[in-house]
This record gives sequence, C-alpha cells and structure tokens, in this order.
Amino acid sequence: MKTQMRFQKILMLVTLIVAALSFVYALAFCSGTIYQYGTLYLQSSGKERVSGAADLFLVSQYDNGILITLSIVFIVVTVLHYIAASQKRRKYYVTNYVATGIVVLYQIIFAILLIVYVSEVFSLFNAIDRVAAEEAYLRDDFKYSTINFIMGYVLVGVVVVNAVALILNLVWKIKLMQGEKKLLEGSQVSAPVESAPEVSTEEVV
Repeated sequence: MKTQMRFQKILMLVTLIVAALSFVYALAFCSGTIYQYGTLYLQSSGKERVSGAADLFLVSQYDNGILITLSIVFIVVTVLHYIAASQKRRKYYVTNYVATGIVVLYQIIFAILLIVYVSEVFSLFNAIDRVAAEEAYLRDDFKYSTINFIMGYVLVGVVVVNAVALILNLVWKIKLMQGEKKLLEGSQVSAPVESAPEVSTEEVV
C-alpha cells in the first residue's frame, strides 16, 4: 500500500504539471512560423500578400483562444484531486472516485479537441506556399518550423498516457483496498474466542 500511495502522490502532481504545460503550450501556439505567416496578412492592411495567410491568421487566433480557455479549465479540473485529497488517502471514498472520473473524462475531451484544432491550423499552414511566404516576409529572420504542431501532438499523447495512468492507479487502489478488507475479515474469523473461566462447585474448607 505504501508504494501505491507514493505513486498516487507523484501521479497527482504530474497531472497538475501536465495541465499547466497545456496552458503554456496554448500561450505559445501562435508563435514561430505561424506568427510569421500571420504578419503577411497583418502588414498588408487587411489584404493578404500570400495566399492563405488571412485564413491561417484568423483561424489560428480563434482556435488559440479556445485552447487557452480549455487549458485553464484543465488546471481547475485537476485541482479536484487535491480538493478530494486523492493524493494522500489510504482509502478512497465516493468523492475520490468522482474526482478521478471527472479528470479522466476531461483529459479525453481535451485530447480530442486539441487534435482537432491543431490539425485544422496545420492544414491551413501547409496550404501556404513556403517559398512565396519567405520572399514576401522581406526580413532576414524568417524560419520555417512545424514545432508548434509537433508539440501539440506530443501533448495529446502525454495527456492520454496520463489519463490511462489515473485509471490504472484507481484499479490498483481498489485491488489493494479489497485485499486489505479480506485480510481484516480473515483475521477476525481466525482469532481465538476466549472461554469463560470455570467455576468450581467444590466448597473450600
């Protein structure tokens, strides 16, 4: 049980860190080449200088706003673990099961939406002519990179793995609780029953 409790404490902290990382990712989502492509729309007074720049800018900004909101909710939902004290309880109660269920469900929803929004922006990103964009940028610091999207898909994998770990931790906890219950019941049954002291009927002379 001690090993499991140590593991659950670390797991709850890792879950909170993953939620925080999702917020950091959302803040940085529109940086790098996505930002540079976006300036090709902004610098032209509303008229894109490269085909697809306007669509990329508008969609990426909109999706980024949603991702920031989702990541904030992710952090708030993860705090439920600490409200229910799931990181330190030897025995889980209804609140612990509910908290774990809500967090896991939200992680799955978050992972699905993250794939949808990242893929949507990535498709618009790939639709832009890289050579034309570099020529239109008119600056020396143009750098082409897809790291924003790679990190997004990596984050999806991390969130899913974390959700699976929470489920396995819950199963582990339930198995240990059932084992302890059986041991307690077995020790109570096998405990010797003290017999009442015999009373002598002989008179003491």
